[in-house]
Amino acid sequence: MTLEQMGKEYLRQAEEIKGVIERVSALKKGVCGIELYEINSKLTILREMERDTRLIGQSLVGYYDNKSNKKLYHHHTLN
Repeated sequence: MTLEQMGKEYLRQAEEIKGVIERVSALKKGVCGIELYEINSKLTILREMERDTRLIGQSLVGYYDNKSNKKLYHHHTLN
């Protein structure tokens, strides 16, 4: 599996997580108290998972892109 293929798989999984977020968000209607708190906590985790998965996928898909202006490393100096 190439990095690009792996990146596309990450992006596909990020889309699946978006679907889960939509389904869990729909559960918020008509609930209150601790149930609402638990749903919101779950949504926070799912949104972070989606974001991380999407960012990793984008990085892998564009890893060998020569047009990228991203630095692959950071130069650190000690003073």
